[in-house]
Order: sequence, then C-alpha cells, then structure tokens
Amino acid sequence: MQKLNSKKEYLLLLLGAGLTAVLCGGVGALFYHTLKIANGLFREYDWLLFILPLGGLVTVLIYKVLKLGKIDINCVLNSVKTNDKITLRLAPAVFVGTFITQLLGGSAGKEGAALQIGGSMASYISRLLKLDGEKYKVLLLCGMSAVFASVFTLPITALAFGLEIVFISRKFYFKAILPLSISTFGAYGVARLLGVHPERFMIGNIPELGLFNFAKSVILVLICSVACIVFCVALQGADILFHRLFKNDFIRITVGGSMIIVLTLIIGKTDYNGGGMHIIEYVLNGGQTFLWAFALKIVFTAITNASGFKGGEIVPALFIGATLGSAVGGIMGLPTAFGAALGMVAVFCGATKCMVAALFLGIEFFGLSGLGYFILSIIVAQTVTGNIGIFHKNSKSTCK
Repeated sequence: MQKLNSKKEYLLLLLGAGLTAVLCGGVGALFYHTLKIANGLFREYDWLLFILPLGGLVTVLIYKVLKLGKIDINCVLNSVKTNDKITLRLAPAVFVGTFITQLLGGSAGKEGAALQIGGSMASYISRLLKLDGEKYKVLLLCGMSAVFASVFTLPITALAFGLEIVFISRKFYFKAILPLSISTFGAYGVARLLGVHPERFMIGNIPELGLFNFAKSVILVLICSVACIVFCVALQGADILFHRLFKNDFIRITVGGSMIIVLTLIIGKTDYNGGGMHIIEYVLNGGQTFLWAFALKIVFTAITNASGFKGGEIVPALFIGATLGSAVGGIMGLPTAFGAALGMVAVFCGATKCMVAALFLGIEFFGLSGLGYFILSIIVAQTVTGNIGIFHKNSKSTCK
C-alpha cells in the first residue's frame, strides 16, 4: 500500500482536497436547493404521491441503464478500507433518484445520497490526480464530508463524521485531519456563497443540571435509544423481507411505492412522507405531535428504503428523535423543544455510532447551553444501542 510518505505526495493530496471542496461544495449546494424545491412542491401538490410507483420505476431504470448494480452507501463506506474505485456515474444517479423520492413523497433523507455523491466525485478526482493507496482513502473521506457539510450546513459535525464513520488507524486520521478540514470547511464556504443557509434552532428553556432533571433526561434518552434500535432493526428486517418476497427490482419498488400511497391515505396526512425536516422544525419550535408519530416514521422509512428508493436514513432518524423526545419530554414535565433536541442527539448517535459527531451536531444545531445534557444523551445512547446502527461498514458489498 502506498502511504503518505513524502511532502510532494501530501501536497498533491491537499490539492485534491481543495478541488474536492470547490466541486463537492458546488454540487452539494445544488443538491440542497434541488431537494428544497422537491419538498416544497410535494407539500403544495400532494397528489404527486400517486406518481410515486412510476418514479420508482424510473429510478430503477436509471440504475440499470448506468449499470450501477447494488452500489449503496455501505459499499462507498467499505471503499475507504478496500480501495475499491467508485464510478462517477453514481453521483448523478443518486442525485436524481433522491430528488424523485422526495418530490413524490417517499420517506427518505439526503445524507446517504450526499455521502455517495461525495465519494463518487472524490474517487474521480483521485483518478485525475493519480492518487492511490492511503491518499485515495483520505480523499474519499474528504468528498463524503464535503457534500455532508454543504447539504447539512454542519461543518464541524461533518468533519468529525468523516473521521469517525470508518475507522482505520490513529496514524491514518492524524494525516487526514488537514485535508479533511480543507475539503469540509471549503465546501461549506462554497455552499454558503451559493445561497445555502445554516439550520440553527433556539430550544429555549434548558433545565438546570440537578438530580431530578438528570433522572428524567436519562429516562427520555433510554426511550429514544430503544426507538433507535427498533428503527435500525426495522430497516434491516424490511430490506431482507422485501428482497425475499420480490426478487425483481421493478416489482419491488412498485409494491413499496403503492404501500406508501395506501398508508398515507389511511393516515390522512403527509407528515411522514419526505425527509420530515419541516416536522422537526415544528417540534423544535414548541409544536406537538402525538406520541406514536415516531413509529409511523419508522414504518414509512423502512418501506421506502427496502423497496429501493434513494435517499438516506439520518433525517428520518432525527425526525424519530425529535418527535419522540418532544412527546416524552412533555409527559415528564420537561420543555418539549429541549426533549426534542435531546432525542435528536441520542438517535443520531445510536444510529451512526459517531459519538463526537453527535456532540458537535448538538452544539451546531442548538448551541453550547445544553452541552452537559448532550454528553449525557450520547453516553446513554451509545451504551444502550451497542453495535446496532444504520450503516454496515463491514459488509461484503463492493463498488464496481
């Protein structure tokens, strides 16, 4: 394996990180604005839901025409360890596929797509610059973190996420910190210049750190952590079940899209379609949802993901944490927005297994005033969820 063993090689890597920042920041900003338009159109014209199965067929067709096979977020993550190259064709395919999902009411986020877009573009840049070995692996992380930062507007969280999401060695990450910082903060800056506005929330009253509030917060986080486990198991279980029942990709996605339509009509509202960021904003501003809203989001997301629609699971995970945390917080006499914030940090940590990134997510979203509670939430969530998460970084999938 070639290592970062010369100044010339390292400077070339830094150049690659700079190019990644500009290109991934620009594409990330386009992705952000495109999905914002998609979600706005769906909320205004909810009849688009009835086209969801057709949109699914288009998504499958795109992947087959581009010969992308089973490439997904897990194979991109595995590529950081295996040195597998990722085709540039993945970027436009997952971009369009995620747009279709959110425009037509599938329940999916954007981070899985963002990581795939970033990994695909960084892999291409590495080939242009003839970077391989450890330099290639670092640039893959740069690409993933860059698009994550530009789409989620959380640069410090994205940097920590890139360092945590795939563990290789301490020495590797020591050398990766500078190029990751260049790509992540550079992409964030580019995205800001292109009109991407950071998501920040004021959660109002934060209880004093006392024994009683501490105990109630632990209970709240325990409940959210159990919901996180249910979410992760539901995603995996639904994926296995759908692939066993429906071998054909076109049939599988048509059935899944039709199920989403039927469920939405039964419920009578579209709160559980799309990523759900508008519902997250609602509860963080003091709004209330009913106690079992998180369970419906789990069902909608599991079906969407298992049937083959593109997107991601982190925004739905934040939805689950926010709605459940808000509801449980209200029952226990805690401020509902505070409960939502605590739930979001807990479920993000439990789902991704990225403790440092979860801490920075809490700080960047909500400020430093809840730091003690965020640390508590992360410790409890990580302990309860154990090795259960939404990513399978040791799977056998490879990118062809």
